[in-house]
Amino acid sequence: MISILVTGAGGGVGQGVIKSLRMIEDLPLRVIGADMSSRAAGLYACDKAYLVTSAADPDYLTSLARIFEAEAIDYYLPGTDVELEFCARNKAEIEGQFGVKVVVNPLETVQIADDKKRTAAFLADQGLPFPETITLREARRRTDLSFPLIVKPAVGYRSIGVVRAESPGDLTAYPGEEGVIVQELVGDANSEFTCTIVGCEGAFSPVLALRRDLRSGDTYRAYPEQVPEVERYVSEVARRIGIEGACNFQLRVGHDGVPKLFEINARFSGTTPLCSQLGFNPVEFYLKRKQGIAYNPQIAWGSAVLRFWSEVVLRCDALDQLEAEGALVPDLAPQFSLYGGDR
Repeated sequence: MISILVTGAGGGVGQGVIKSLRMIEDLPLRVIGADMSSRAAGLYACDKAYLVTSAADPDYLTSLARIFEAEAIDYYLPGTDVELEFCARNKAEIEGQFGVKVVVNPLETVQIADDKKRTAAFLADQGLPFPETITLREARRRTDLSFPLIVKPAVGYRSIGVVRAESPGDLTAYPGEEGVIVQELVGDANSEFTCTIVGCEGAFSPVLALRRDLRSGDTYRAYPEQVPEVERYVSEVARRIGIEGACNFQLRVGHDGVPKLFEINARFSGTTPLCSQLGFNPVEFYLKRKQGIAYNPQIAWGSAVLRFWSEVVLRCDALDQLEAEGALVPDLAPQFSLYGGDR
């Protein structure tokens, strides 16, 4: 039996990883979920649920350690952005002390991905195409810029603070300046892709590129598409940056046909369950590669994935027990058929 800890069970990434694990039919898996809140819905789709402290808490490793030891965890898959640097910094200690494989990208990869200014600088250093990127402070001084442009925080998420600037006046009106960048607007919305690739000890999965429709920064409709130039570009970036585990690349193809990357998420992304439903399960690729088992994705080209809200109904005494004891064996009911089949 392979025991896997997934944190962030209240968020889209954590729940997507849990869903993808539940879709793997030929590996003996035990899924352990963890979150700060007893009201994290994904906890109740797991074989056992735990409460943990904040990843920013100095005792976070202690909070995880009791799970590692109690459940004989084999793999730890972080489901929140705030854990990534913690995991990368503590990977060797966790693996050495507890024998737990931490599925996280190298620290430098995480840091490059976390800062869009550093992402652009990395691509430039590697001689790979990228959107021209400058600071907002510099942009406000220049008189030779071609509009429209994109203004956004160098470190951000869910498209918060992202603005399309049509003129110098929009640059002036943008609130704040520190930590804000201005980027070339590449292509148009129809040329935008979110791409998933997985690395495992130097081997790489195929690239799955999705066109998508966004709602509040999240993908809620997706369409797989074969775009060889995008697949080659993403594979090359992944190789150069040295990914280990999953990585998500967001890019647009310019009117000249050249892909240009504008964001990296150095983790399993919110589109992980969409990829899994389409025939490429990123979590399955990684686990089977580690187990020495062949995995050949069978993509359902010509399909569309449409997301919808679902509900979880549970007894309040389960919430109370988890709050009081910090751990719970959920009553896995048929309502969790969305997590990979009837339970």
